[in-house]
Amino acid sequence: MAEESREESLSSPGGRAARFAGAVFGALWYAVDRRHRKTAEENIRLALGVNGKAARQIARANFRHLARVFAEFFTLARINAQNIDRFIEPHGVDHIRRSLEKKRGVLILTSHFGNWEWMAYAAPFFLPTRLHIVARPIRPEALNRWVTAMRERSGNRVITKQHALIHALKALKRNEIVGFLMDHNAGKKTGVWAPFFGGYVLTHKTLAHIALKTGAPVHPVFNRRIPDGRYRIDVGPEIPSPLSGSAEERADAMTAAFNQIIENEIRQTPEQWYWIHRRFRRFRYEKPHP
Repeated sequence: MAEESREESLSSPGGRAARFAGAVFGALWYAVDRRHRKTAEENIRLALGVNGKAARQIARANFRHLARVFAEFFTLARINAQNIDRFIEPHGVDHIRRSLEKKRGVLILTSHFGNWEWMAYAAPFFLPTRLHIVARPIRPEALNRWVTAMRERSGNRVITKQHALIHALKALKRNEIVGFLMDHNAGKKTGVWAPFFGGYVLTHKTLAHIALKTGAPVHPVFNRRIPDGRYRIDVGPEIPSPLSGSAEERADAMTAAFNQIIENEIRQTPEQWYWIHRRFRRFRYEKPHP
């Protein structure tokens, strides 16, 4: 552990402070925030099928991880093209380079996993074209303006959820990249019941519809913290599109594939996902009828 800490302090700017925030504030947050603690533990038991003790262990680690991620947000401005290797370690970028040769743009499937803020912010320093990020507005409005300005400082552009379709289509037409975080709840009008952790949850189908409408390749891109304090980013090959069925059936099948990819990532390092979100509040063990 001491050796790991020494390695991290050398390679990760602000690593010591971020570790402190994760260890101390994460533990304090877990102790005092009963609502989010209960949500996380219930989600973990339901999704992973573990007992109460194991769920509490994962939840504590998750609160420490998230506290650290929030602390690391304030270091975004330190990341630049010259020092990027001190923060992240990208792999598989050639998958996106080859897809951009098709001139249809690229869609990215990701989730609130690892440090999604560092991953997105650093994207202009290792991707060949601009990244547009579909995000929900934060309240209050003043905070949303500040966070958006921080997220766009490296060259990205934030697309609000309400205008995702039109702006995503324009970006793809310019052969640019659009990223979707696909692990939020969807409403009955905007979502489809898709498999997730042994049941079904309402899942946004916008990404699948855009992919099928435009022919833009979809690539899974996820990151996770590695022992030296940096985050390893893995870009996967293009996700195949369904070849048969109606437009809606194909969109449903593609959305189900997206959920399976996200689930596989979470199972590998469960403490690094956003368990405090009520992702399973509409969870059903059997698929509801339309």
